[in-house]
Amino acid sequence: MKMTWILIASALGLLEISTANLVCLWFIGGAIGGFVASYFTESVRVQLLVFVLVSCVVLVITRPLAKKVNQKPRRTNSDALIGKTAVVTEQVAPYQKGRVKVDGLSWMASSDTELQPGRKVVITRISGVTLAVKPQE
Repeated sequence: MKMTWILIASALGLLEISTANLVCLWFIGGAIGGFVASYFTESVRVQLLVFVLVSCVVLVITRPLAKKVNQKPRRTNSDALIGKTAVVTEQVAPYQKGRVKVDGLSWMASSDTELQPGRKVVITRISGVTLAVKPQE
């Protein structure tokens, strides 16, 4: 039964690594507990009981951490640009698009006010491939 617990813990470990969220961390702890219990008893029932109890204890201990990690929304791709500072490279005027540079990339930009090259701006939203910007205060 020892090898079974090692296989279960390994499979759960691979599953945990392949996901972005904490989904089976507590069961890995339970499988390790079952493995340790297999050294003291041959009873599968006792080993399963240890698995369940250790899994529950690990769940109670790690749940606050898991909630904290999974609670924060993460901006990805272009959404991560919102709130960043950019520099105007081509004049931006109302109803006319210009260009700004942010993170080393050039983007089309629009604004309600006229912005001259060299001016620092803040990205407020993204519409398609155009950044909506406003002057940095």
